[in-house]
Amino acid sequence: MGFDTETLKMISTVGSAVGSVTSAVGSVTQGRANSDAAMYQAAVARNNALVADQNAQYAIEAGRRSESAQRQKTAQLIGAQRASMAANGIDINSGSPLNLQADTAQVGELDALTIRNNAARQAYNFRVQAGDFEANAGLLTMQAANAKKAGNIGAFSSLVGGASSVSDKWLRYKSPIIGSGRVGLSDSDWWSD
Repeated sequence: MGFDTETLKMISTVGSAVGSVTSAVGSVTQGRANSDAAMYQAAVARNNALVADQNAQYAIEAGRRSESAQRQKTAQLIGAQRASMAANGIDINSGSPLNLQADTAQVGELDALTIRNNAARQAYNFRVQAGDFEANAGLLTMQAANAKKAGNIGAFSSLVGGASSVSDKWLRYKSPIIGSGRVGLSDSDWWSD
């Protein structure tokens, strides 16, 4: 069972049209899939930003608790120093004993402020990280929009290119001059496109 040249030309013309439509659908589908993937990644980045913001809050709260605990520890240490010196009959309100208590208070406060500073620095780092995640989410959202546009442009390009190819083949098929080979085209030239 063989096909004559006219049938093969018609099949080629129809095949070009179907191929163009299939390519266009593929471009749109790929554009949407790329867009959906970018939107998913943008949502993940936004969630990561929220987590980083929460971590910043947790760092500040943990710092406050540690700072308070350090001050209590210092107060307990000063209390223990005073009790020990008083138990040994030392005047705790003047001279070296008073200076020792002041030094202990000063070192304890420095430790508390260091804890606060470290918590603030950690919170700052989390906030910077959150900003990075938000910026990435914005970039991915733009990427998603561009992926859809690229898919639509690709589809349009496939349809225009396919229409050109189909119209050329259709004209060759329908034209008695072109289709007959009278303008220098043989049947083998038909398939060179």
